[in-house]
Amino acid sequence: MSKKSGCLAVMGLSLTVLMTAMVWYGGRMVQSGFALTAGKWEKETGQIYASVPMSHYRQETISLWWSEKEEKYYLFLPSFCEEGSPIRLHTVEDSELLIDGNALPSSGKWEGETAGVHSIAVDGAEYELEVLHSGNIPAMFVGMSRGKKEALYDIPYTEQYGAAVKLVDDQGNVCNEGGIESFRVRGNTSADWVEKPYQMTMTRSTDFLGMGSAVKWNLLSNWSDKTLLRNKITYDMAAQAGMPYSPESAFVDLYLNGEYQGCYQLCEKVEIAPERVAIRNLEDYTLYEPTPEELAAEIHPDVEGDSMEERIAGITEESSSGIRYRGYDTNLGTEDVTGGYLLEIERPSRIHASTSFFVTRNGQPVTVKRPKYADISEVEYIGSIWQTFEDALFAQDGINPGTGQYYTDYIDEESFVKKYLVEEIVRNYDASSTSQYFYKPDDSVSDRIYAGPVWDYDMSLGNPIMNPLTNQHYISSVSPYGLFAALPMDDFSIWYRLYEKADFRQASAATYRDVFLPLLKELENGEIDRLAEGIQASAVMDGVRWGRNDGTDPSSRLLEYRQSVEQLKEFVSVREHYLTGLWVDGRESKKVYLDGGDADMYISYVEGLVGDCLEVPLAPVKEGYTFVRWLNGYTKEPYDFTEPYDGSDLYFVAEYTCDADGTTLIAGE
Repeated sequence: MSKKSGCLAVMGLSLTVLMTAMVWYGGRMVQSGFALTAGKWEKETGQIYASVPMSHYRQETISLWWSEKEEKYYLFLPSFCEEGSPIRLHTVEDSELLIDGNALPSSGKWEGETAGVHSIAVDGAEYELEVLHSGNIPAMFVGMSRGKKEALYDIPYTEQYGAAVKLVDDQGNVCNEGGIESFRVRGNTSADWVEKPYQMTMTRSTDFLGMGSAVKWNLLSNWSDKTLLRNKITYDMAAQAGMPYSPESAFVDLYLNGEYQGCYQLCEKVEIAPERVAIRNLEDYTLYEPTPEELAAEIHPDVEGDSMEERIAGITEESSSGIRYRGYDTNLGTEDVTGGYLLEIERPSRIHASTSFFVTRNGQPVTVKRPKYADISEVEYIGSIWQTFEDALFAQDGINPGTGQYYTDYIDEESFVKKYLVEEIVRNYDASSTSQYFYKPDDSVSDRIYAGPVWDYDMSLGNPIMNPLTNQHYISSVSPYGLFAALPMDDFSIWYRLYEKADFRQASAATYRDVFLPLLKELENGEIDRLAEGIQASAVMDGVRWGRNDGTDPSSRLLEYRQSVEQLKEFVSVREHYLTGLWVDGRESKKVYLDGGDADMYISYVEGLVGDCLEVPLAPVKEGYTFVRWLNGYTKEPYDFTEPYDGSDLYFVAEYTCDADGTTLIAGE
């Protein structure tokens, strides 16, 4: 072959490779008719950016974060950016940048970047710059226009259409890259947090990290939980206990338009879908086009009144079975309305904001999550099924007086027992009020109601954010002692009514012993540590970004995070000891009531196993006085909380010192 022919052959091969690459890349840029360029975001003036190298000759741009409180810059680097990697620093204005007093080359590259504290000069103005590295977990990059990003926070819950996502593992490999149809803030209480949780709807079904292919995904911020682990621990425990459809999840470092958002839990959404709650979806048959007014009301419900009855007045009907409900006159495409339904118990103060719902005769509000715009016949049907179950549950003997059927004839008992145990083990603050899911398949599969999937446990497992001001009925929400989910928080508390039944208590004790106790032992014997070690670098970054970690250097920040993990481990250990003593060893549990006089009391009693030391109660607050100690109410002697409780009659009274004159005051005297 001549030299000229050889050159032409090489050029031809190069062009072929180039065209193949362009076709391949073009295929990555357009998916299902959606251009990934919709995720392109605009860099902002006054901001400093870092171009971080990935594998396969690609890079990602992230922004430095300015801390108003500390007046310093932070650079939160993803796990794939190895220590010492060259990164390019730049601004929109092409500012002159110096790192540690050294001018960057014309390329802007900072060679040999290291974690720790540096100085950065921007056009002559010098600032402190601290570099933190994540580890082990993937990074998720979400891009959208600047206006859409700002609207996320200005108009909560509103879908922002058109974005893109890229998931990169800790080695720099792109695991997923696709279009986002819509992105929005999600949650109830959590939507008001500074670190927002999100819902992401993909343009096509996507499998993230082997969790199964689906369109909708949640990004949980876990802002209230310093460990970031409480949701993950509970979801995994439920799955290991054999509870169907328990959400799978994985941690990621989230960047939105290059700005580090924190360590997020990428999680399956509780919904009816083949890879989620895999039952027949009545949404496919319930055809309804909401009016603009109805869509607006979903975001900003226009109702008045403090009570549930006042809030639902005018928007509900009453069925023949006596339930109040909200449904729609739809173009229903099936005569079989037996299922499937996805339901959620909701707080009375929030039920009016639900699109479809019913309220039982006993006052239990239940949201019909799916179908969202439920036909009148569908709401009446599922509402009557629930009411029939409730009538049996509320009967002392557990038998529905109208049908003669036992309460277990209406439910899948195993799922209800396991769901109760999850709520009780983790001492879930919301156990009787919200985020309690249930589902009903169509009758060809089952005519019973199932409990689950599990959801929303960041406020559980002794989370100290709940202590001491947020409790229910003067019952400690964070104590590892005593039953909680089984207590009568409200007249319609489902777990309380179930636990009243002797057979349900026996089934709960047996399932705890055989299924959940081994899982708790695994948590105690290293599983919590394993989970914490996997995310601790990211968790520290998250704590710095959102002001939950007060450490001033890497070691003190890590120590603070580990201390929060130790607190979680202590709760799990003591909780397991208490429940095992109660349900496996058959030990007696007793309440000891507190008398604080006219002081503000956070709790009204402490509870413990006979033979164990009692928990020291929280101190009451009395204006003009300082609490000193708790006394034995009978002897007025100081009580020794280091001595095991023998089970005898006992109550505690508070002793105070007057701030004005130093005199002693004993409650009740």
